[in-house]
Amino acid sequence: MFDWNKTLDFFKNHIFLGKSLKSVPEGSLILFPYDPNHLSCGLTGLLAFKKKQSRTFAVEALIEEMETICKNIVQQKFSNIIDQSGEFDKDYLGGNKRIQALWNAARQFKRKSAFATIFQHENLYKSLKKMGNELETLVAGEIQSYEKEKGRISKEYSRIISQSIEDIKDVNWCIQKETLRNIDSVRDLMNIQTSKNINERIDLFKQINTVLNSIDRLEVRGRDSAGISLLFILSQDQFKAFESEIANQGLNDVYDIRKKQAVLENGNIRIFQQSDTKKTITFTYKVAAEIGSLGDNIRFIRNQISKDSLFQTITGYPNDFFTVSAHTRWASVGEINVCNCHPAGNDIKSKSGIIHVCLNGDIDNYLLLKKDIESEFGPLSKMVTTDTQIIPMQIEKYLCQNESIEEAIRKAVNDFDGSHAISIHTDLAPGKMFLAQKGSGQTIFIGIGAEHYIPTSEVYGFVEETSSYIKMDGEKQVQGKDGLTQGQLFELNQNTLGGLEGIRGCYYDGTSIEITDTIIQSTNITSRDIDRQTFPHYFLKEISESPFSVEKTIEHRWAYQSIDGEEMPVIQLGQKTIPQIIQKAFENKRIHNISFIGQGTAGVAALACANILQYYLSPCLMNVSAYKSSEFSGFMLEEEENSNELSHTLVVAISQSGTTADTNRTIDMVKAKGAYTLAIVNRRDSDITFKVDGVMYTSSGRDIEMSVASTKAFYSQIVAGALIGLELAKISRARSYQFIANEIRTLTQISDCMREVLSQSKAIEQSAKDVATTRNHWAVVGSGPNKAAADEIRIKLSELCYKIISSDYVEDKKHIDLSSEPLIIICAAGCKESVLSDIIKDTAIFKAHKAIPLVVVDKGEKRFETYARTVFHVPKLPQHFSPILNTLFGHLWGYYAALAINENSRFLFDFKEEVTRYIEDCSAKNIDIYEILLEKSFREMIANFYNEFRLKKREHSIPLIMGLEVASDITLLMKYLTGRLPVRDFELDFGVKGTPKKMLETLYECLGKAINNMARPIDAIKHQAKTVTVGTSRISEKMEGLLFEIVQKRFSLDQLINKNVIVLKNLQNVVENIEGSVLYKVGGLNVLGEPTEDSYLEVIEKQGSSQEIDSRFESDKKLKGIKRIIVRQGNVFIGKGRADRRKILIIPIISASPNTSHMIENILLLNISLKQDVDLETKIRALGEKCEHIKNIVQESNVIWQNDFLDLLPVEDLFGQSAEKIAESIVGKI
Repeated sequence: MFDWNKTLDFFKNHIFLGKSLKSVPEGSLILFPYDPNHLSCGLTGLLAFKKKQSRTFAVEALIEEMETICKNIVQQKFSNIIDQSGEFDKDYLGGNKRIQALWNAARQFKRKSAFATIFQHENLYKSLKKMGNELETLVAGEIQSYEKEKGRISKEYSRIISQSIEDIKDVNWCIQKETLRNIDSVRDLMNIQTSKNINERIDLFKQINTVLNSIDRLEVRGRDSAGISLLFILSQDQFKAFESEIANQGLNDVYDIRKKQAVLENGNIRIFQQSDTKKTITFTYKVAAEIGSLGDNIRFIRNQISKDSLFQTITGYPNDFFTVSAHTRWASVGEINVCNCHPAGNDIKSKSGIIHVCLNGDIDNYLLLKKDIESEFGPLSKMVTTDTQIIPMQIEKYLCQNESIEEAIRKAVNDFDGSHAISIHTDLAPGKMFLAQKGSGQTIFIGIGAEHYIPTSEVYGFVEETSSYIKMDGEKQVQGKDGLTQGQLFELNQNTLGGLEGIRGCYYDGTSIEITDTIIQSTNITSRDIDRQTFPHYFLKEISESPFSVEKTIEHRWAYQSIDGEEMPVIQLGQKTIPQIIQKAFENKRIHNISFIGQGTAGVAALACANILQYYLSPCLMNVSAYKSSEFSGFMLEEEENSNELSHTLVVAISQSGTTADTNRTIDMVKAKGAYTLAIVNRRDSDITFKVDGVMYTSSGRDIEMSVASTKAFYSQIVAGALIGLELAKISRARSYQFIANEIRTLTQISDCMREVLSQSKAIEQSAKDVATTRNHWAVVGSGPNKAAADEIRIKLSELCYKIISSDYVEDKKHIDLSSEPLIIICAAGCKESVLSDIIKDTAIFKAHKAIPLVVVDKGEKRFETYARTVFHVPKLPQHFSPILNTLFGHLWGYYAALAINENSRFLFDFKEEVTRYIEDCSAKNIDIYEILLEKSFREMIANFYNEFRLKKREHSIPLIMGLEVASDITLLMKYLTGRLPVRDFELDFGVKGTPKKMLETLYECLGKAINNMARPIDAIKHQAKTVTVGTSRISEKMEGLLFEIVQKRFSLDQLINKNVIVLKNLQNVVENIEGSVLYKVGGLNVLGEPTEDSYLEVIEKQGSSQEIDSRFESDKKLKGIKRIIVRQGNVFIGKGRADRRKILIIPIISASPNTSHMIENILLLNISLKQDVDLETKIRALGEKCEHIKNIVQESNVIWQNDFLDLLPVEDLFGQSAEKIAESIVGKI
């Protein structure tokens, strides 16, 4: 029988939303599972070899040699040799040997001795600059000459020209950017000039600059915070000389402050006496910026280093060892603040040495380990909440057990659950860096340069320095000492000659890793391929490069030939792309089906390619289809392993990297079932290229897409698919030579059409600004081939804007979700007339349902203008190529839409920073937090923001994605902080007492949510961080003294009304003593907390002298008189009792219950005595607004006010009489 109880129990306890696999019980169902191991961070570092002497040579002579080579290269330009006889490969631009010689020479300038020589000799710098400019001019001319003759040059010559031009570009890049630009950067870092130890200083700053360049590139994987640790070990004599010099410079005070910082903050200095002869000093620079642009954080750190007099001074002294460690991240554990930036240190008073650590990934058992650490070492700093904090402390724990530093690190990393990549440098291992990696999701590459190691978390972190590297593999399980083990630990040692000599490795169980040349790999990526140039984002750079990528894909694939007496372009792909086996299969009509496969964007490109081949091969009645790789392998294949079911099928796999697991696995499966296989791929010699029969490479093979949301590969893949289709049409004779020629001409025009679309970027940007924030629901539609465009735009909009977006056929949209009134991008460019007329009708329907249609159409089409919010015209291309331009518009619009959304996060972030600065300034002046909220300037600041916020909401420029609850909370908070709403109601709205600290914390939490909801980092996938409360932790509520002590005996101080806290703080400076008290309970108020005819007071308790005095409320409980006024207004009263004339102070107390926190529940009456000797300033502050009242009444008598008039009356009159009587007395006495 079906057991409903068990079923309900399962749904109650075993279904989770957004959880990781490790965090739920076995057998659970997870909706939207979260993989905690795939986090976005970057780590890097550098260790220069100590024993290896830098190669010295005459730089001037080398430059002269290069100038000679350049002259020879210029003489062998395309225009000079194309009509000459000779060997083209040996003659063009001087031939490969000369270009290689130029390249080898250029790389020498990056060596430290040559670099320092050029740095110090302006004439050499200028000579290189001139050479670089001449090479740049040469390249521009060669490209122009080549473009004119493209198609008429043989395939072989075309390849030689393209490769030679690329090689010269590399040489020029090495000179202009990797040498001269870095010299400029080092010069900026060495802001304080000194001739002392100059060559060593240049080298040291060159190392720092190298790491900053690396972390700058790694920022694309995470940029809300960054940090760098610079560790020096000096001899005792050198260190004493350093401290003597800074004393002479008058820097001791700054030095002492920075040494005493409790944790590693920005500018922190740590010093440790490792032995009688050696001393360690570290400088740490950090920055946390929840919102910002790529490059901002590293510019900040560069500026900090260049302006740091202490750091600049120490670089003038020889060091025994110097290592650098740096990190950038999206926060995953801990708030986004400077203290949580990596590196983290072992910040305890009694420590074994200095240990600085950077982490990619998470320590899943962080809290458990922290509990054990705190039981041994005491509480860790509350300023640091990142899990990275536990790593140096866990190492410290094992050091205290007398383990060596190497063994302490090994044991520590074994204690960590979860996937991680860790870098460690410490003075306990001078000149060494430790790298630990375990699990998937993080990587560490050890770049092996000529003069240093540069470990990084991405290949592009080291390519400026070297192409050689070792990739750590902490995911693989291997046989260890006691069974299977996982995780690798590497040790780099700078006190060696470098290379493999300075590298040791072991698995986490201590099993040694054999370090040989076989594990060294190489990459052909250069810093030129990954440079962002002048673009604000990689995404925009890559879109802008898309036309060039398309041109490179077409290049060498066709040539002019004479066909039947007519010169026309002919497709020429060659055997490596379409091998003989596939050619024969088509010629013999053995292939009946063609299936394109891919995942993600490549899967959409597969659909576009399938549409093109359907058109090209339609005369052959060929069955052409497209599938996601996972769908094809999962549902389109028979179960029998030996089946030959695909012997009549060609499977074309599309992959940008060539390493997509689903695609590669599918290729293996279809080959086993007899399929013919091709691949369209960008990366040369990638995994998939060894699995297929033929390969079609896109672009130049050096297209590196740094942005997570890739773009240019998509266009190249479509063009590559078209080229394959034309070759197959030629082989199968499905199309005539004239047809193929016309298609080639169209393909060569596509890049110019793309540039024309890109030229409309201003209009596209304006459209995105106008409408992107106005609708929460978006959709993209397209029909026929343009469904591929809609699918791809949907992917990029989702990646860029973090939205769930639908992609539909145009005709279906009106039947689906028009009730949501979405913003709809309609891909209509390229459609034939019969389809276009239907799309116009559908667009009219969209508008009628209050949707916002944005339409992309061919030039000259005007019929949409009546119905579309905006119409964008693009060059006309044939229908089968139409996805290219439709998609290009969508990519560009999505980019600017993300910026429009992000702009509002910047607006809120700037306000949060303004509030933070205000609070910190007040804190520095010892202004209490209660006073801050009552300051006129604070309330004006809040009001100004509120007015601007309301204006943006009215103009619909605040995205709905902020969240309605968050937006309404911000509105309420603004009203509370400007005093427009009674603070007593705060708990009803937010669930916490309306104390200043709680109000500001709520404001920061709310702003943090809104900023997080709207932040769009463009190039990276945002990692959701915890709420930011920077600023509120820097100031505390200071409620001390006589009056607060008596209140606190009975109530929480949260039950005081905020404005009364200030009043009591000022009054207690004139109160001598509390002689007695009466506590009343207030009852009978209405739901608004207002007195009614039924309101009453009940005496609860009497103490001290008040016990002897009868209260009239003991006989008549009706709430009346001054106490009724106090309940209604909520103000503190100081004066005299009407009957006994005793000096009294009455304090209203609000309810502790969240439901009635707006009501005054008690009144505390104090019998007090006043001080007689009170200075004038204290009197003024204690009188508060009453002083202003007195002043105004006195001035009514035409008396010029002076504050010392208050000294004319005794203290008990000032605080016992009304303002009117006091003013009358003052006027009578002057």
